[in-house]
Amino acid sequence: MQIKLESVKLAKQYMRRVATELQTKGTMEKDSSMDYMLLQGVRFAFRIHQFAGGFDADTMQAFEELRNVALVLNRK
Repeated sequence: MQIKLESVKLAKQYMRRVATELQTKGTMEKDSSMDYMLLQGVRFAFRIHQFAGGFDADTMQAFEELRNVALVLNRK
């Protein structure tokens, strides 16, 4: 049980890190590396979600932040 909780914490930190990187790079040109970074963030989050049986509220909020960044970047 503890490993699942720690995995969820790691997913939250990772998604926030990816969202921050995308926001920082988003002020510059959009390139394929940004799409790949987003894809890897979502894949990792999905794997943790499956392993842990879901996210807690904080991690779900981090996922929503990542989703919002993705939506903004795809509008450019």
